[in-house]
Amino acid sequence: MLKRMLALVIILLICLPTVAAACTTIIIGRGVSADGSLIFGRTADGEEFQTTQIVSVPAQTLGTPPTYTSVGNGFTLPLPAESCQYVMTPAAPSMGMGVWAESALNEYGVSISATESIYGGEAVLAVDPYVPDGVAEESIPTVVIPYVKTAREGIQRLGDIVTRYGSAEGNGVTIGDANEVWYIEIYSGHQWLALRIPDDSAAVIANDALLGCVDVSDTQNVIASPDFWRLATEHGFLAKVDGKPHAALTYGMPHRDYSQLRIWAGQRYFAPAKAQPYDVNHTYDFLFTPDRPVKLQDVMELTRYRYEDTVYNVNEHPQWRPIGINRAFTVHLFWYRPQLPAVFWATMANSEFSVFLPMYGNLTAAPAAYTFDCNTYNDQSAYSVYRWLSTLASLDRTNYGYAVRRHWRAMEEALIAGVPQMDQVYIDAGYSGDVAAVLFADIANQALGDARGLTNAVVPKVIDWNILGMGASAMHDDPGKN
Repeated sequence: MLKRMLALVIILLICLPTVAAACTTIIIGRGVSADGSLIFGRTADGEEFQTTQIVSVPAQTLGTPPTYTSVGNGFTLPLPAESCQYVMTPAAPSMGMGVWAESALNEYGVSISATESIYGGEAVLAVDPYVPDGVAEESIPTVVIPYVKTAREGIQRLGDIVTRYGSAEGNGVTIGDANEVWYIEIYSGHQWLALRIPDDSAAVIANDALLGCVDVSDTQNVIASPDFWRLATEHGFLAKVDGKPHAALTYGMPHRDYSQLRIWAGQRYFAPAKAQPYDVNHTYDFLFTPDRPVKLQDVMELTRYRYEDTVYNVNEHPQWRPIGINRAFTVHLFWYRPQLPAVFWATMANSEFSVFLPMYGNLTAAPAAYTFDCNTYNDQSAYSVYRWLSTLASLDRTNYGYAVRRHWRAMEEALIAGVPQMDQVYIDAGYSGDVAAVLFADIANQALGDARGLTNAVVPKVIDWNILGMGASAMHDDPGKN
């Protein structure tokens, strides 16, 4: 009887649908990081259980150029015959969603985080609506990352696709390489704007357009759709700040708490000395300068942030939308250090109660559990194991959730400290993809074993507190209860 009840809890906890999908993007320029590295990534927040894999895609040279067709909306695009190798975090095939790669790093060191959902305003969509069979989140990494050798090439390729074929939705996409990182906002069917992130700046983006008074004539640092301001000027909805056209106010939707609170909280997290009281009507600058150098661990922690040190603490006030949301199905960060290989850090499930695992972009394979294909919970799937543990841990952060989080944080500290040794093995092996696979497998298998062990430790507490009559309120009434 108890097993059947526990099985029911599993189904209810990890398969319940939630509100609209959304994400939070973080970008840290190399001039404001603690070690001179470029760091960026995103929480990929979903609507329901979504099995995510770690998959290596080999380079190909085909006799006939292939054609890509989207599963979701039929978007079709002719592709080059030659593609490079890359590793990605796609949806499992049995999810029936298409590739939905979310994040990827190719053999040339070019990475992509796609996408941050943003939304065009009514005025622009009335004259340049989304194209139903245009490019969308499902397709973007797959039609970009195998075919570019620099971040700028990636932005230009994506922009050209939107200009020619249209976009099915509003999206923000980050593309980086060892030298620079770019962020592109796609507002409508054909309007888009991309900015090279300055080294001395940071950004936190949360489902709203943020690019401001951008000089589109600065072609070294800006790339835009043809005649970017013309559409708004001709139709009378061009918005200006201090006499200059403002992209987000012109082409984006109005401010809302759902997004604005995360932007405020992210900027406050890195620059508390500059923080002002939260105001949903305030137009936040896209770029800001942190108060102190930012470490990789700081960025990892921001992906888990639930405003615990503010009056908006989501653990006490669940009406607010946090950065560290339970329904993230994966979180990823790209770490570009000077003169060293790029490292791709990814979690299975939400990062609050999971662990960032490091890998190189040319690894030839991932362990079987990380490529396991399922569309419901299956204990052979690494994603399922981490998602199940994360769900359990979120039930009671005080009594066992924070213990899980402390375990993963200690493991991450050890992994970060061990990266130089991993680098040396990888470099000495001639940047071998097979060696990259072995290095990742050792780490990933250990972490999965830890996840199973943590789950075994937590399950009896969940049974005691939730199935045998102790409600959520009782959990907090007696924090010393085991």
